[in-house]
Amino acid sequence: MPRATLASVLVLLLVAAGLMSCSSGTPRAAGCGPVERQQAQFPANHVLPGQPEPTYLSDPPTSGPHAALARVDPVYEAPLPRPTQVGILETGKVLAQYRPDLPADQVARLKQLAGGQLVVAPNPGLDKGVVTTAWLYAQRCASFDEATVKAFVDKHGAQGPGGHPASSTSSSNP
Repeated sequence: MPRATLASVLVLLLVAAGLMSCSSGTPRAAGCGPVERQQAQFPANHVLPGQPEPTYLSDPPTSGPHAALARVDPVYEAPLPRPTQVGILETGKVLAQYRPDLPADQVARLKQLAGGQLVVAPNPGLDKGVVTTAWLYAQRCASFDEATVKAFVDKHGAQGPGGHPASSTSSSNP
């Protein structure tokens, strides 16, 4: 192979390897996409009980109109309304939602991580097995991966705008 061709092939291989390794610093296991920064949604007013659910810029939402929460439980057994999802994120917590068809062992392992900065809830409308959200950030994974969820919480937990500090409890009522 001529020297110029060999050099070109090596350059292409190095560029390809660099592009494949580029990410936002978050593990790409379990069929996970990159962490995506979402557009902030305004107004971010309160949604009162009985009001219709607003339209959001992303699904699941990462900012916008929200419910003011008196408390945030670590695990919910029923899907959460979108204003509640945003209310959780506003407190600085991370919300990991999973599709109900996620294998039971993965759901159990995800729930074991709940507490502190992580809240877990089912969501039948997800396009992937697990979607983890924080204020203005989201990451979608085909399945549960503990290292990926932990890395997301470490990087994006405790970064909500605050304003309504909710207490955490150990019950699981929406």
